[in-house]
Amino acid sequence: MGVTDKMSEEIHRKRALGAVFITVFVDMIGFGMVVPILPTYAREFSASPGTIGVLVAVYSLAQLLLAPVVGRASDRWGRGPVIAATAAGGLVAYLAMGLAGSLIAVFAGRILSGACAASTAAAQGVVADVLPAERRAGGMAVVGAGIGLGIVLGPGIASLLVALGDERWPFFAAAVLCAANIVWALAALPRQGGAAREGMRPAEARAIPGLVPLLAVSGAVMVGFSMIDSQFPLFTADRLGFGPVENGVLFMYVGVLIVLVQLTATRWLSSRVGEVTLMAVGALILALGAALVPLAQDWWYVALPAALVAAGNATNAPSTMAAISRVTPQDRQGVMFGVSQSVNAGARVVGPVLGGWLFQQFAPSAPYIAAALVLVVAAAAAWALRGPARTWTASQEEAGSQV
Repeated sequence: MGVTDKMSEEIHRKRALGAVFITVFVDMIGFGMVVPILPTYAREFSASPGTIGVLVAVYSLAQLLLAPVVGRASDRWGRGPVIAATAAGGLVAYLAMGLAGSLIAVFAGRILSGACAASTAAAQGVVADVLPAERRAGGMAVVGAGIGLGIVLGPGIASLLVALGDERWPFFAAAVLCAANIVWALAALPRQGGAAREGMRPAEARAIPGLVPLLAVSGAVMVGFSMIDSQFPLFTADRLGFGPVENGVLFMYVGVLIVLVQLTATRWLSSRVGEVTLMAVGALILALGAALVPLAQDWWYVALPAALVAAGNATNAPSTMAAISRVTPQDRQGVMFGVSQSVNAGARVVGPVLGGWLFQQFAPSAPYIAAALVLVVAAAAAWALRGPARTWTASQEEAGSQV
C-alpha cells in the first residue's frame, strides 16, 4: 500500500470515528435529557415509587432482549441504515412519552426507547470495521467519550427546557435530536456492516474462544458499577444532605472526568499495556473508589472516590469492548457487541436492585462495600485472563488472515 493510499485510509478512519462520535453524542443528549425528569413526570400519572422503579428498569430489560438482534441486523444490512432505523424508533418513543395521556403510554415509549438504545452495538461495530485490532481500545474510548459528554450535557439542557416550558419539552427536544440523527446516520455512517451476509446468531457466542470469560468479567464489573451509580444520590442525600442540584453537579463532575480520561489516558495506555490489563486496572480503580465512598463525611471528601469511580469506568469500559472485539471474527462484530450490550443491560437490572436491597436492609454504606468486593473479584479474573487472551487474539488473527 502506497503513502497516498495509507493517508486516504487514515482520513476515512477519522471521518468514520467522527461520525460515530456525533451519532452517540446526539443520542445520549436525548437520553440524558429524559432520565432526570422521568420519575417526577411519571408521578403526574399517579405512579407509585415501586412503579417508577419498574419504569426505569424496563429500559434495560428492552436493551437486554433487543441488543443482539440490532447488532446482528447491522452485520447483515449495514451500520448506518440500522442506526437510522433505531433513531426513527427513538423519535416515535419520545413523542409517545411526551404526548402520553396515561401511564401505559409512558411505559410503551420507555420500552421502545430502550429497544432503540441497542444501536450502540452498531456504533461500536463501526469502530471494529474501520480500525485495526491494536487501535480499537482508543476507538472505543472515542465512542465512550461521546456517550459520556451527551449524558453530562443532557440534564442541564433538560433543566433549561423545563424552566422555559414544562416537563414534556425534553421529550419533544429528544425527538428532534432523533430526527437529526436519522439524517446524519444515513449521510455520514458506513452503509456496510460485517462481511457475512447472514451474520452470527447470539447463541453461537459460546463457540468463540475467550468470549464467554470476557463477557462474564464485563457483566460483573457492570453489576458493581451500577450498584455504585444507582445508590450514589441516596447516599449523598442521607450522609451529606445533597439535593437534586448538588447531585446534578456531582454527576456532571464524574461525567466530565470520564470523558477526559477516555480521550487521554485510556487512548494512550491501550496500545502500550493491552486491553485485558486495562480491564483489570480499571476494575481495581473502581473497587478502590467504591471502598472509599462510605468514609466520606463532607462534600469535599466525596470528590476523591467520585474521581476514582470515573477513572475506573473510563479505563475499564472501552478496554473491555476492544478485548471482546479482538477475539470476535470480523464478520460478527455487530451481533457480538449486541450480546455484550445485552449482558451489561442485565447487569444494570441486577446491580440497582441488589444495591437498593442492601441499602434498605443493612446500611447506606452496604452497597459500596459489596460493589468493592465484586469489583476486586472481577479485577482478579481479568488479570488471570491476560495470558489466555493473547492466545485467543492470536488464534482469531490467524483465522482472519486465512480468509
